[in-house]
Amino acid sequence: MSKTYIQVRAEENDKELASEILEKLGTNLSMVVNMLLKQIIMTKSIPFEVKLNESNYTEDETIAEINATLAMENMNLTKEDILLLKEYRSNKEVAEDIRKKIISEYSKE
Repeated sequence: MSKTYIQVRAEENDKELASEILEKLGTNLSMVVNMLLKQIIMTKSIPFEVKLNESNYTEDETIAEINATLAMENMNLTKEDILLLKEYRSNKEVAEDIRKKIISEYSKE
C-alpha cells in the first residue's frame, strides 16, 4: 500500500507539548494520526466525543447557534426540536437515547 503525506497546521507549542507526551507514551504524532485515521475508517465516525463546553453558552445562545448552523443547510428548528434540545441538555440520562432517535430518523431519509 503506498503512503502519502498529510500536512496539518497547529500551534507550535501544542505540537511540542503533544510530542513530549506521546514520546513518554512510546509513540509519536505520525503514529497517532495514523491510528486516528484507522479509527475513523473502522467506526465511520469521529472516535471521540466532540462537544462545546456548555458552561460558556446560555441555553438560548446554544439554540441560536444550532439554528444558524441548520439554516445554512436550509433547515429550521421546530418547536418540537427546541423542546428536544432542552430535554437533551437538562437530562443527561436520556441524552444518548435522544441522540440515537434523531440519528435513526435521519438515517431513514
